[in-house]
Amino acid sequence: MQRIYRNIGIWGFLVILASIPPGRTSEPEAVSGAPQREESSEKKYSKYFFYDYEAPEISPEVAKEREEAQKKSDSTVELTRFINMNPTRLEGTPYMDFNWLWKGSSEEYAGSEHVHDFDEFIGLLGTKGPEDPRDLGGEIEFWLGGEKYQITESCLIYIPKGLKHCPLRFTRIDTPIFFFSGSFELGEYESRPTEFTDANAAERNYAKYFSYFENPKKIPPKDDSVEDALQGNGSPIKSSGIMSMNSIEGAPYIQFAWLYSGSEEKPTHPEHAHSWGEVFGYIGFAGREDPYGPMGEVEFWVDGEKHVITKSCLVWMPPDLPHCPVRFARIDKPILWFTLGVGMEGGEYDFSKPPADKIE
Repeated sequence: MQRIYRNIGIWGFLVILASIPPGRTSEPEAVSGAPQREESSEKKYSKYFFYDYEAPEISPEVAKEREEAQKKSDSTVELTRFINMNPTRLEGTPYMDFNWLWKGSSEEYAGSEHVHDFDEFIGLLGTKGPEDPRDLGGEIEFWLGGEKYQITESCLIYIPKGLKHCPLRFTRIDTPIFFFSGSFELGEYESRPTEFTDANAAERNYAKYFSYFENPKKIPPKDDSVEDALQGNGSPIKSSGIMSMNSIEGAPYIQFAWLYSGSEEKPTHPEHAHSWGEVFGYIGFAGREDPYGPMGEVEFWVDGEKHVITKSCLVWMPPDLPHCPVRFARIDKPILWFTLGVGMEGGEYDFSKPPADKIE
């Protein structure tokens, strides 16, 4: 039996959807080019690959609240609930929720202020391409710790456990924005509502939890075998590192980059395993008319099993499961590539070798 999630906050985008009237959202089933299982769907580890969005079960009270809010809303924000993973889809996975905001605006707030007992992240990413990779393409108002922030550039927001956050408002969506949230810990999503006040709106005590860039001094450690592979790969991939949380004190590992075009002749990043879980994302920017359309071809290996990814996908690697190498065989549409650690200690990326029985 599925769990019913109570006091859900941002979980699954459900409360945000409460501010958007019927007919303004696009379900995966109704979108042209809806996701199909890849050719590896019958393989041993295919259960760790997610290609679509599955809405979590909600309580009757939340459903009624959502329906009433929809009737009153004048929001014109148009969105697609895109891809997610959570323990109701596969036991043992973290919660991750990814959505496209296409265009529109709203004068209303979505979600209510709340706290929870795990670390969370929220991301907003623009899609203007390599000429302007950091511009958000709109404006989002977000409240953190009772402070009001206006966001106009792509950013990641780290929310430590116990820090109150929300509401948020999609002030203006001019060009497509990728909006996402997730947890750095495993377990059921539960939150507690708090009493909202705007008394400290102008303060900036929590600005330190917003990241707009990468900190090159804190990138994952280099591995000689990876460097050797890249040197001999002849890869003409055009890319831009966008943002990470490696400049935020105490934040877990998370790294984002756009891959715009090109291909790799050989795989990189040798097989390895670590004591913490990891989520990989391969999100193709295929456009609103066919958001689940082909993006190219990525080879991803799990414990010696080859998987070929041709459409947007989230990949969950549980702790101690050997994974990699990876090869971007072909990039036809821009691909947002990211990786994040779940259950890491201290936010340090521990690039470990394969288990002893995997070393030749």
